[in-house]
Amino acid sequence: MAEPISSTAEQKRLSRKLNRQARAISFFWRHLFTIRVSLLVVGLVWIAALPSPALWKSTFIDEHALMPSGARPLWDWADVAAADTYLVGVQDLADRNASWAACADFFVKEFGLAGLEAGRTEDSVYARVTPPRSEGTEAILVSANWMSRDGVVNARGTSLLLALGAFFKAHGHYAFDIYLVVGDGYITGLNDFISNYDGRANIWTAFNIDYPYHSYKSIGLYYEGVNGRLPNQDIVNVAAHVSRWLGGTESAPHGIDPQAPHTYTTGVLTLVEHFKYAALGRPSAAHGVLAKHRIDAVTFYAHPSDGPHGYYSLGKIIEGAVRSANNLLERLHASFFFYLLPAPDRFLPVGHYLPAAVLLGASLTLGGFDCPAPLEGAFWLLPPFLFGAVGWLVGTPLLAALAPMLPRPKGDARRSLSALAHLGYGALIPTLAMVNFPQALLLAVLAITFLAPLPKAGKFVIAGLNPALLAAAGVDLRAEWEAWGNVAWPAVFAIWMPLAGISAMT
Repeated sequence: MAEPISSTAEQKRLSRKLNRQARAISFFWRHLFTIRVSLLVVGLVWIAALPSPALWKSTFIDEHALMPSGARPLWDWADVAAADTYLVGVQDLADRNASWAACADFFVKEFGLAGLEAGRTEDSVYARVTPPRSEGTEAILVSANWMSRDGVVNARGTSLLLALGAFFKAHGHYAFDIYLVVGDGYITGLNDFISNYDGRANIWTAFNIDYPYHSYKSIGLYYEGVNGRLPNQDIVNVAAHVSRWLGGTESAPHGIDPQAPHTYTTGVLTLVEHFKYAALGRPSAAHGVLAKHRIDAVTFYAHPSDGPHGYYSLGKIIEGAVRSANNLLERLHASFFFYLLPAPDRFLPVGHYLPAAVLLGASLTLGGFDCPAPLEGAFWLLPPFLFGAVGWLVGTPLLAALAPMLPRPKGDARRSLSALAHLGYGALIPTLAMVNFPQALLLAVLAITFLAPLPKAGKFVIAGLNPALLAAAGVDLRAEWEAWGNVAWPAVFAIWMPLAGISAMT
């Protein structure tokens, strides 16, 4: 009779470890759905908590060289009178509904009379101020487009820019070249200027002026660039600082209630405005087209009011911002490039909001662990992505309505197709969140909705997520892709339409 085999202490420890692993794996598979739902719920709760002031941190200027409000402003009432004089000519052009050619002739003439070197592109007029101390290798850009975001002529903004040209010319203490740009339309002109710019000086920072009415009560700061790219946070903080301490004007991101900034409601409204632009990669104002050229830029929007502020305050604000940028020895790099601004003097660093996207992505990824036939699933991924490619070639997302006509796999192939889609889109969400958090949340909403096992009634929800509805909402992503490279348009065909196809096939 054989003697019983005795186990060593090491073997017993290994056996207990393997048993624990087996029980953990068994528990995981039994409760996989519960774990996925828990991750989803925690992620959504995390997102809902972002507008809470408890998570915010106070803003600060990291680049000490900027020194906003560190010098006495020189802009005075004589410069205000000059702006009023320029306004007469600008308003006459607006009243006559003059063509852009006539407007361009006027601005070139006035810049020339101020002693500035002026030129033009097809849709913009520019002037260059070259101070005696400038080496001509770096520059600051100040712009004011012909049209305001309100759809009216930016008469006071452009007349203020003309006055600033004479002002900068008269004060030779700047060390940077200063470009003054008036662009046709709201965004087109500035985009045309920067696309054709071939000057020797590298433009580091830019400030855009949107001042359409005779006076204003507060400043709205717009900072979102194309494809969700944000400027260095220091430039936004400088804009807020000089608005308050030089211009005596309250400011806020998007102008959301600067009088009650530290409330949950204000945080929600401000973040929703930010998400509205960044999720679709759209610039919030004309400055946004400068982002792809590595120019840190912000737009000052003077909120219309019967008072109390006007040329005097806004002129000091622009002077203060330019003087701060003039102190730089290198491009802004010390502060954050990834952040959320829920209030004028508060921000959310990337570590406070990124976990929400990671949780949503993890919830989706876990749905891809049940993949019995990976090769078959990969084969069935071809039709939905070819479907998106056809949409791109045709040039319309309307084809998404034909997704139910795609062939449908069965059995293990169907489960594997769904699993691979969960894995792919689940991994993409946190990756995208690193560079564009709002766009990652939009992708999470689309992926979770399209890939969820909805009942027949839920198909109406999916129908409401057809990308063609963007055009019905007045969002022309194709034009934005062609004009300034908004990659949301190709993403519709590379990500959104295939997702709709996978949903119809599973």
